[in-house]
Amino acid sequence: MPRCPVCRTQMDRIRYERVPVHNCGSCGGHWVEKPRLDLILARREVQMPEPVKQKMMEIAEESNTTQKLICLTCAKEMVKEQFKHWAEIQLDRCPKCNGIWLDRGELEKCQIYWEYVQDHPEEWENADLAARKALLDAEWANRKAELRDFIEKTEEARRYAGMWVMFG
Repeated sequence: MPRCPVCRTQMDRIRYERVPVHNCGSCGGHWVEKPRLDLILARREVQMPEPVKQKMMEIAEESNTTQKLICLTCAKEMVKEQFKHWAEIQLDRCPKCNGIWLDRGELEKCQIYWEYVQDHPEEWENADLAARKALLDAEWANRKAELRDFIEKTEEARRYAGMWVMFG
């Protein structure tokens, strides 16, 4: 089994959207070949609930590696590259074998962004780059608000359930 390019621990082979990828159980990153990433993006088999999407976006924002990584397949230095046309998603790609390292949460973030474009093609095709960024920022703010509401309702229900047990 290959070793993680970030923390050097042994990686496991898992299935993500029924596509085999390597996953580091220590740092949470994924190693995937470009055709497999494209296959993952093309599938919409596993639906992520909105709170999970929010958490994945937050995790991805916090976990982007800044160190130079070495490809675990061919030992070449990897380069930072933006995902599609989103500068806020920086992936590590091997220039020789095109293997891709996705830090913790980045695979899910790519999927969330890509699915948004698929679900809103009319907004995306007619927008310039600044407008596209504004649309994504608005979607991001909306999802954060939904998550806050969900958390508040969950905490309120938990408090109510606790009171019911105490006085029931």
